Amino acid sequence: MTEQKKNRLFTMDIKNYDPQDRVFQRPSMRAIVFMDAEHLLMVYSTKKKYYKFPGGGMKTRETAEETLQREVKEETGALLDMQTIHFYGTVLRRQRSEIQEHTIFEQENSYYKASLLSRSLGEQELDAYEAEDGFMPRSVTLTEAIRTNKKCPDLNDMDLGMIERDTRVLELLGQQEQVPSIAMAEFLVREAGKRNPGPWTAHSFNTAKCAHEIALKHPVMDPEKAYVMGLLHDIGRREGITGLAHVWDGYTYLKELGYASCARIALTHSFCLKDLKEYVGKFDVSQECQNEMQQMLNSIIYDDYDRLIQLCDAMAMADKITSVEERMSDVKRRYGSYPQEKWDKNLELRDYFLSASGKIA
Repeated sequence: MTEQKKNRLFTMDIKNYDPQDRVFQRPSMRAIVFMDAEHLLMVYSTKKKYYKFPGGGMKTRETAEETLQREVKEETGALLDMQTIHFYGTVLRRQRSEIQEHTIFEQENSYYKASLLSRSLGEQELDAYEAEDGFMPRSVTLTEAIRTNKKCPDLNDMDLGMIERDTRVLELLGQQEQVPSIAMAEFLVREAGKRNPGPWTAHSFNTAKCAHEIALKHPVMDPEKAYVMGLLHDIGRREGITGLAHVWDGYTYLKELGYASCARIALTHSFCLKDLKEYVGKFDVSQECQNEMQQMLNSIIYDDYDRLIQLCDAMAMADKITSVEERMSDVKRRYGSYPQEKWDKNLELRDYFLSASGKIA
């Protein structure tokens, strides 16, 4: 297999570490094996209830093909057709190590598509931790693997990062929107809260709960997606106590992670009128940045997720979910004013979702 130019699928840099920490690197190879048009050969953990692509770390003097062949054989008992292996893309993952203090875990994951020599599976050759986690080969659809991984319970931070990585590759293969799992979104907010503690995290969880409850009553909205978007709308506050800057910081952080639709919510949640002048708080970004934000707002056609998080942001306080009027009055007391046009728009959003849920405003 000739060396190919790297195709970066996405980067998962959680940025929950000290940049001065030492870096532990562990490159790995992953095999994408379609059994037929709909089913993939994946490894299922019967203990932790998730799917992963077969693969692992490269040994000394191994080629990529040899690593893939060995790892697939060990984890599934299957033999790859070496002539079919071709490069798909890479994922760079960086986060704080849970095993070693003051260490950044950095993993360059290279994904390759390949076919099997035979559909027959031989004996697995699992190491101790793989056997303990109950690794088993499974033929599974993209949809089922994604659904299972999104609901995977009781994860530590490293397992969560690994499962999120493979789930996002599955979403790319299925040309699906990349939205983090609830567990991943909660992890991002927890880590951001460690970086900048404050009532904003409780506000974020209440916004998420509010969005989930309203989406449950909506005829077409996805309550889990609504929860995640509500949870991440203020993630830019990880950078400190800021005003308008938190909108830009949240947008750029989520965009860099590859969560484009959540990044959009981080931008739109403060602007129900699509006008930067409606922002209540400090304008602590450059004029150039403000111009870019306004241009992006002008280009976006709001959907019900934009509207829902705008509404729930206007209903969620740190200690409770309240009425739109009480929340806006609280903001007005703290900042000295609240634009009447924005006040009226938030009431309009409330009535819109009451109507969508079948209730009379």
